[in-house]
Amino acid sequence: MSEPADFLQVPLTDGGTWTRLDRLTDGRVMCQLCFGYFSIEELNPVDGGVEDVCKPCALEEVQAHV
Repeated sequence: MSEPADFLQVPLTDGGTWTRLDRLTDGRVMCQLCFGYFSIEELNPVDGGVEDVCKPCALEEVQAHV
């Protein structure tokens, strides 16, 4: 049985925090859009951290709104 998900508080550069579900699996995070698992370097950078969206999905989102 897998352990339940917990919340992760990520510090932001402006001094605030960003709270998200901690879905770290072997150092990877699940993308909210394609549900693939990616390393931190493969996630979309935002506000001094990363969001739970991989770079390819983030690029596709931007292109869809242009």
